[in-house]
Amino acid sequence: MTATTQSAERMPPGIPFIIANELAERFCYYGINSILTVYMVQHLHFGDAKATIWQSLFKFGAYFFPFFAAILADVFWGKFKTIMFLALFYCAGCAVVAMVSGPSALAAGLFLTAFGTGIKSCVSTNVGDQFTEKNQHLISKAFSYFYFSINLGSSVSIFMCPIWLETYGPKVAFGVPAAMMLLATAVFWAGRKRFTVIPPAMKQRQNRGALMFALCFAPVLGITMWAYYTANSTAVGVLVLLSQMALVIWLCLKTGLRKALPPELVGWLEQSFTGDALKLVLKLAFIYYIFIAIFWSLWEQSNGQTWTLQATSDLMDKHLFAFLQGVPGLGALAGYEMLPAQFTVVNGLFILLMIPIFTFGIFPLWQRLFRITALRKICVGLFVIAASFLIIAWIENRIVHGHSVSGWWQILAYGVLSASEVLISITALEFAYSQAPLKMKSFMMAAMYLFSVSVGQAFTVQVNTSMIKPLEASAVQSGAETWVSLRDVSGMQTGQKIDFAGDTGLTVAGDDGKPTELAGTFLISEIDTSGKRVKLMDVVHRQPLASTGEYKADTAKVSTYRLVGADYFLFFAGAAALAGFLFIFVIGLYREKIHVRQDDVAAEAA
Repeated sequence: MTATTQSAERMPPGIPFIIANELAERFCYYGINSILTVYMVQHLHFGDAKATIWQSLFKFGAYFFPFFAAILADVFWGKFKTIMFLALFYCAGCAVVAMVSGPSALAAGLFLTAFGTGIKSCVSTNVGDQFTEKNQHLISKAFSYFYFSINLGSSVSIFMCPIWLETYGPKVAFGVPAAMMLLATAVFWAGRKRFTVIPPAMKQRQNRGALMFALCFAPVLGITMWAYYTANSTAVGVLVLLSQMALVIWLCLKTGLRKALPPELVGWLEQSFTGDALKLVLKLAFIYYIFIAIFWSLWEQSNGQTWTLQATSDLMDKHLFAFLQGVPGLGALAGYEMLPAQFTVVNGLFILLMIPIFTFGIFPLWQRLFRITALRKICVGLFVIAASFLIIAWIENRIVHGHSVSGWWQILAYGVLSASEVLISITALEFAYSQAPLKMKSFMMAAMYLFSVSVGQAFTVQVNTSMIKPLEASAVQSGAETWVSLRDVSGMQTGQKIDFAGDTGLTVAGDDGKPTELAGTFLISEIDTSGKRVKLMDVVHRQPLASTGEYKADTAKVSTYRLVGADYFLFFAGAAALAGFLFIFVIGLYREKIHVRQDDVAAEAA
């Protein structure tokens, strides 16, 4: 075997550092994400919908800012400098979340953390940059290792962070992930001399160009936020954002602003947004912003959000190994009870199991039956994730009607969900990289794969915002039982959620026994149609809610949800199934074209 052949069969030397960095960074991100909803609901007393909206907005930012980082890397600084710069914001945001309490501090910390996660687009594309035409056959294996590290890091943190939150409180539970982010930054710095570096488009005055870009980017972000809060609609916010970006590109290419910009930037814009490149961007945007986004809307709800809230109910039996009771030596395991936020860990474990099953079993068998393509994987995956939400809807229906259900049913749903993830997430990650020309790798990874997650979160936020239905609560009878007098109780059912916010004037006993304000989500346990009132019970234990104080109708805010119980999950299952059906027609229209870095000698000759 010649030296050239040997090098073609070896992984590039920078890959281990990238994978180790990704493992530690994903430990941080998923650790925070796993306990965020539980922290907001149980410690800050947010309502279920409000907590879902806040976490979805955090994820929106976490997958939007890679767009900013991608342009910074491709045009001005290159990937390594961009990653190191944003990692500082990442570490600072994690520290704020861990050390400072309260909604305002949480919002500031999450914003800095989301901004720092812009490194996603650079780290993932940095994997592909390490390969040439000679060893491009190893790219799929490298991305599998990369995805394996993501799930290994996330699995450990998702399992441990809920325990730390329960045992030591939020400072430790959020602090350990923050320390892991520092470690991730150090590991990436240690590998700086082993990476293959793709230079940015600009060769001179890079810092000045980056500053000008940041100054232009800031008002775009500000106008987007203004549009979102004014219209109270993420759909409007996303449309305003995309419209502004399109306008900025047009101004840079078609007006006198072109002469004031660095020629390298103008050249990059022309290469990326004219001719065949523009057609590619539009075609991929159609695929990622509609179909891949629907997948992410559903998948992220399993990641510490609505699925976790479902698991908080005592009606979900979390003693998963009770059947081992009486078996010698396994008594402790039989008594073990999963924490609600820990259920997410099985997703990572399923992925670790399913990657080799799909890679070496299902996909080769599929290939024998008919040709397997990236788009066909995505289509099948949409129907599979819809099936996982049907299982969750069945669980929710039993809980709403007061029936106990084993946690194994939710684990089954995670198994089905994980199969869809292998079919869609890994495929979409590699597809975004392979379809992009060399100078657009980071941009396409951010603008398509990662921003599709943001669009999916925007869809989740829009649904949760739209389904909130204000209620007119004229009075609340406090005492051993809490009754709420409403203007209209028609159409309501037991198990339905009711949210309280603002200054209600009422207090209830918290989990620690100390009095706390009546705020957050509660359930209807009984409906008095003649008196037009409902009796409340707590979400977790479903016990009558005892309260004290005098209700303040003028300052209290009371609401319920239009999508009641299982209807919420059935809505999303239907959306995914519809997307899968429509995607069948997309498959026949798109033609794939793979772009990888040329071998160095060939590149010089060209």
